[in-house]
Amino acid sequence: MKIDWNRSRPRLLYGAFTLVAFLLALRWTFPADAVKQRIIVEAAARGWQVDMADVGPGGLLGIEAEGVTVEDASGLKIPIDELTASLRLLPLLVGRQSVAFDARVYDGEVDGTADLSGDERQIAISAEGVDLSRALPLRKASGLDLAGKLSGKADLRFPAAPNGTPEGRIDFTVKDAGVNGGQLPVPGMTGALALPKLGLGEVVAAVALEKGKATFEKLEARGGDADFTAEGLYAVLQPRLQHAPIAGKAKLRVKDAFWARRETQAFKGLADAALASSRGRDGAWSFQVAGSVGRPQLRPAPAGQ
Repeated sequence: MKIDWNRSRPRLLYGAFTLVAFLLALRWTFPADAVKQRIIVEAAARGWQVDMADVGPGGLLGIEAEGVTVEDASGLKIPIDELTASLRLLPLLVGRQSVAFDARVYDGEVDGTADLSGDERQIAISAEGVDLSRALPLRKASGLDLAGKLSGKADLRFPAAPNGTPEGRIDFTVKDAGVNGGQLPVPGMTGALALPKLGLGEVVAAVALEKGKATFEKLEARGGDADFTAEGLYAVLQPRLQHAPIAGKAKLRVKDAFWARRETQAFKGLADAALASSRGRDGAWSFQVAGSVGRPQLRPAPAGQ
């Protein structure tokens, strides 16, 4: 069949004009404030307080916001430079409300999707290049000045029951990881141990969340001034994550090149005296991990245990 483009062209142009007009009208009349309020309500139901400034329409069915702050019940605040959140069209056509989001956090990108309907809510997140040295909440929680670029993903399911715990997986890596200083509490010592700058190379972690427990299937650091490995490490999930009890074992082996530095030689004698009983034949120190996620403690353990 031969198409007469001279007759069909006006119809195609009118159709295209109608579609563009519909999409523009949908964007200009999209209830950005209503979506903002829904996000705030959903976050509050899970113990988070969200504040947004300079909110406007974004994408086809979404909002863009700057000056976003996410705060948990303990007062821990996470600033977000930019945030775009929009309703996903295909799930909406079948009666499900799902939001896609994209945020700039600590010079990195965080994006994903979150369900807003159904008895079980699911959230999928991926992160790329998040600069831990800018994460002041982590510094306050751990007492350590952390460094490195975090990338990873999380796929979590949240039950509708108020006392339910999330299930799923979290996998991430931190490149050029390290500690640029800080205070590490060590039981048996007066005060905390002042840490010198320590490079950890690449940190790799894999966490499984199931039946109220977060189990570290893998947590290790390789390629830096020290090698670190955790064994049997887990946390019992709590409504406030920073209060979740944590337990397990860990080994830390500091390389000779680190002790050869002028600024670390005085620290070596102090560390050897405090941790002599936990030093194994391979030179690694053994620890029992205790405390909470927000305040972990490393207790020297006899080598071989």
